[in-house]
Amino acid sequence: VNLDLTKHLTPLGYHFAPDPSSQQVCTIGGNVGNNSGGPHCLAYGVTNAHILAIEVVLADSEIVTLGGLDAEPSGYDLRGVFIGREGMLGITTKVAVRITPNPPSVRTLLLSFDTPRDAAATVSAVIAAGIVPAAMEVMDQGIAIAVENYVNVGYPRDAGAVLLAEVDGLPDGVDIDAQRISDIGRQHGATDVRQAASDEERMLLWKGRKTAFGAVAQIAPNYYLHDTVVPRSKLADTLEEVYRIADEHDLAVVNVFHAGDGNLHPLLLFNGQEPGIYDRVHAAGAKIVEASLAAGGVLS
Repeated sequence: VNLDLTKHLTPLGYHFAPDPSSQQVCTIGGNVGNNSGGPHCLAYGVTNAHILAIEVVLADSEIVTLGGLDAEPSGYDLRGVFIGREGMLGITTKVAVRITPNPPSVRTLLLSFDTPRDAAATVSAVIAAGIVPAAMEVMDQGIAIAVENYVNVGYPRDAGAVLLAEVDGLPDGVDIDAQRISDIGRQHGATDVRQAASDEERMLLWKGRKTAFGAVAQIAPNYYLHDTVVPRSKLADTLEEVYRIADEHDLAVVNVFHAGDGNLHPLLLFNGQEPGIYDRVHAAGAKIVEASLAAGGVLS
């Protein structure tokens, strides 16, 4: 399991960088099959960047090793071809991962905003300022309240959106970047900026983000999750279009997303027992995909 690997490595000074929201239950083999990302893929990259070699059983039962441990193999990157193919090309039986040194210093900020648009604008401004945080995650008010009801991690209930931003590296540089992000947030309407005072508080804030999908049960028994990527400059407009589409189809929607790389996760909320509900849900889902593509995005 992904999180078990990082827990084992952390006392040794290392971790496995890909950290999907399903980190507590997803496996390394599953990460290879799906080329999984996670909040920290903004700075560290998705699974493909952290796999050195894989042992694979092909369809004719031949066992092959793709990639290598010592140096980059010559020729085609068959390791890279296999990662993310969802098992279509064979079955993974062994994985050699690239482990990442733990950063010497980490700062985690929680910024509150009146609207998701202000949070999205802050994300674009941070990147435009030349800062590449380890992670930048946005949750709108609906999902933040659900998370707070679920795990009680300290998210504000009165904010229209919250931005979870993390920077890591050498202490002096981390302090400078954290202050710059705080300043940029306030310039874009942040009503409150809080910095985690301890590792325990930092882990609580991340626990909230990574239990967001489970917390949806606080609001509705069913959800339909989408996963698209749009240019960061179009994040705010696309978010507003998502809310409009949900209203048009008389559906509730909450948004939690990897804001740093423009990766949206709209969750359409509904009760599957309601007659005709699936027609509305699928119609709204199709419109959300179309809106993302029209903004210059892609399906992720």
